[in-house]
Amino acid sequence: MKFSAVAALAMFFLAGGMADAQQREVWQTEIGTVVYDHETARGEAVLTFPIANSDQRGVAFIPQLAGNRTNRGIFYGLWIEPDGSGAPACDFAITDPETNTPRQTWGRIQITFVDPGIPSSWVLRRGYCFDDYSEFLIGRPVGGQ
Repeated sequence: MKFSAVAALAMFFLAGGMADAQQREVWQTEIGTVVYDHETARGEAVLTFPIANSDQRGVAFIPQLAGNRTNRGIFYGLWIEPDGSGAPACDFAITDPETNTPRQTWGRIQITFVDPGIPSSWVLRRGYCFDDYSEFLIGRPVGGQ
């Protein structure tokens, strides 16, 4: 009886983790996997993305995307990477909204979803600091989501 109770608890927790993973959106890009990681208390969607030659991930904060699963279009936000990650440093730091850590490696983003609902591909444009957008990235949904 003990074994079956432990097994049932383990399955309960594993199923909860799987449900969470199914709720999370994931896209494949030429730089690797981009993940809709979580939402902030201020209502920003937090996407994480790989950084070349690093185990760390960059973070994008996108207001108005949080909780929006059916009316997606064009959204604007900002990205932040750990200083020294390889991206150019800006002349001044901004504060990471979640960690309160000053960062000099940041910039603006624009993400445009192809379809209003999920799953949807997107095109993201990125600029350094306040500069114009100079890079773009295409994300394609992974799985059925």
